[in-house]
Amino acid sequence: MTRLQKSLRLLPFLGLFILFGLVLYGLHLGIFKSPVLLKNFIHQFGQWAIIVFILLQIVQVIIPILPGGISSVAGMLMFGNIYGLLYSYIGLVIGEILAFLLVRHYGKGFVKAILTPKKYEEFTDLVNANDDRKIQRLLIWTLLIPFAPDDIVCLVAGMTDISLKKFLRIILLLKPWSIGVYSYIMVYLFEHHPF
Repeated sequence: MTRLQKSLRLLPFLGLFILFGLVLYGLHLGIFKSPVLLKNFIHQFGQWAIIVFILLQIVQVIIPILPGGISSVAGMLMFGNIYGLLYSYIGLVIGEILAFLLVRHYGKGFVKAILTPKKYEEFTDLVNANDDRKIQRLLIWTLLIPFAPDDIVCLVAGMTDISLKKFLRIILLLKPWSIGVYSYIMVYLFEHHPF
């Protein structure tokens, strides 16, 4: 393997390292406590703000650093309702597909590293049953019901035999509904009941 090939293989890890550094910096500044603070933080990246926002959405599926909905609300505040939801959709879908594929590659150990033991145990029966129909129904319901743990169910789906094709079909079709309803509820709450 040439030096160039080795360097190219390290680029994704370097990108993740930089992104995690930004996340830690954001946690230090307290920007994840408010959509307005998050909006102001991401806006400072100028023309790169959209990319930073989408990357944040991808990472937060795998490592939940934000209280639910804050990033989507920040996206709507930054880019307007339509584009904010579109960028949230792109980031969250990529994140859920990536999480699914990481679980397929690394197995249960990856899920155990992300979920608390209690959360993991809640889904043990579903994983042991390995029933495609059950996981499909659970995935559909968690995407249809606002505030349901759809990111967790996406991780769990990776431990079952559900095909990537079925998983993609459900996520791509229902995620817009999930993001839209959730985001508008959160915007309403932030506007009428500031925390």
